Amino acid sequence: MDAVTDPRNPATTPGYVRPAQLRALTSVRFLAALHVALYHIVRPFSLWGPLAGFMAAGHSAVPFFFLLSGFILTYSHAHESHTGMAFKKRFYIARIARIYPLYLLSLLFAAGSDLHVFAKHIHILAFLADVLMVQSWSIRIVNFFNVPAWSLSAEAFFYLVFPFVFLRLRPRTRGCAAAWLLLFWALAMAAPLFALYRTPAAAWHEGVNGLLVFRIRRMPLLLLPEFLAGIPLAWVFLHLRPSRRASLYMLAAGTTVLFVTLFFANHIPWVMLGNGLLLPAYAMIVLGLSEDHAVSSKLSSAPLVLLGESSYALYLFHFMFNDWLDVHFGAGSSIPDALWKLAILIPLSIALYLLVEKPSRKRLVQWWNSHHQYPA
Repeated sequence: MDAVTDPRNPATTPGYVRPAQLRALTSVRFLAALHVALYHIVRPFSLWGPLAGFMAAGHSAVPFFFLLSGFILTYSHAHESHTGMAFKKRFYIARIARIYPLYLLSLLFAAGSDLHVFAKHIHILAFLADVLMVQSWSIRIVNFFNVPAWSLSAEAFFYLVFPFVFLRLRPRTRGCAAAWLLLFWALAMAAPLFALYRTPAAAWHEGVNGLLVFRIRRMPLLLLPEFLAGIPLAWVFLHLRPSRRASLYMLAAGTTVLFVTLFFANHIPWVMLGNGLLLPAYAMIVLGLSEDHAVSSKLSSAPLVLLGESSYALYLFHFMFNDWLDVHFGAGSSIPDALWKLAILIPLSIALYLLVEKPSRKRLVQWWNSHHQYPA
């Protein structure tokens, strides 16, 4: 039986020993999700004082998730030498088992909180698009229900593409890897630069309406380079691995570039921050945290890893939860309000991970194994 074997990342070859979990990268997902959550919960950004620019750039964490996704998927499937139909089926069911149960629950919560919305046909169409995870392909329906779920629609497209490209993007030298990364960075920046030329006001400021910028921020095809950049990066880690000292230098450099850029985010076009400007910094951070050293060891503690594993639930539910509190209880959007909201949201996210996401994934994997057989 060519089975889906591991509920955490199930699409592996039977008998193959799964590579070690990069625990520091799991933990850092929580920090990125927290940045996004605070970006949505606390308004206006001026409440943060000197940190206003940093916190107003919470949307810049989404490209980090995209790059990290490409990296982890390649790291997990690097042993695959064939990507035929059997592998594709195993891979796709693995991705469905990983993201869809909690995604569907969040969508049902969003829709159920206001059933009157279905009085309009466009909202019914939007709901169906959300169910099929294709909402990001239309700017008319992308934000009707759970707003952050647009990035999952993009991820679904990335998953569709991945089996066809990840072996072809394996660099043979560090120079070739650097060329791939520079190419994907340039492709990620092409559309934002075009928007900056055509609609500078909308490209610079989040609050200025602009359909072109909105399309660029949501269109999966334009976001694909951010995901693809993670693929050669993973091959570098696996076969052209930097030394431990070099990893620490990259981590320090990437973190410095990230924090300095975000601190001065008010002086940078927001569409560029949200569409891959920071890919080089994120690449250095991911590669730096993949190696064993003092920093990655600190980030690999069990509590931080659990927070990282529950970050998907935090990302999916924080916006709806915050909106629900505001509508029904008049909850504020100050920093103290954010703290008590997070005091509820974080334990809720852990519960959703342990009680919904993890067991649902396992049951889907078991169902698939019991109903599908392929020649070894």
